[in-house]
Amino acid sequence: MKTGDSSNLNLLPSQAKFQAARMKLQGILRQYMSLALVIWVAVIIVVVVLYLGSNFILNLQNKKYQQSLSSLKGMSEEVVTNQLMKFRTKVLGQVLKDRFEYSVAFEKINSIFTEKAKVAKFELNKNKEFIIEVRAPDKEALNYVEDKVAEANKGLVDGVKTITIDSANYTLGNNWSINMEVALK
Repeated sequence: MKTGDSSNLNLLPSQAKFQAARMKLQGILRQYMSLALVIWVAVIIVVVVLYLGSNFILNLQNKKYQQSLSSLKGMSEEVVTNQLMKFRTKVLGQVLKDRFEYSVAFEKINSIFTEKAKVAKFELNKNKEFIIEVRAPDKEALNYVEDKVAEANKGLVDGVKTITIDSANYTLGNNWSINMEVALK
């Protein structure tokens, strides 16, 4: 008779306890191994399902993308022409708006000094302020220009924010030449 054989039921009590504990431990190990195997198979199945599902979804999205791309390629000339027309219309609108604003600004500049002094020339500088030269034929016209500048700086002249006199020169022939900067509202 072998002492380690489980088929032999005539065991000594100490051997029987050891054999029972061994069988119980083998049963528990089988349960844990079965549980680990089930979990491992479940994880593999989940990973395979996720992989196949993501490939399926990716293929569907790729088909939709290809359909959209082919339909856009067919419309590309129309879309480009339409966008180009929109862009050109926008640029043209901005040019017309700027020209309208400049024409209104030029009219305002010319209307500041109308009675006794004349605007000889004006330019637009980088800060969108006008640099103008006003000619006054006599001392009375020079006083008129100074009074208009004071009124404009007090806010009494419509559309004019400030006027700054840069220089005043007297030339032969009794003409005053006044250079100034005008900022419009």
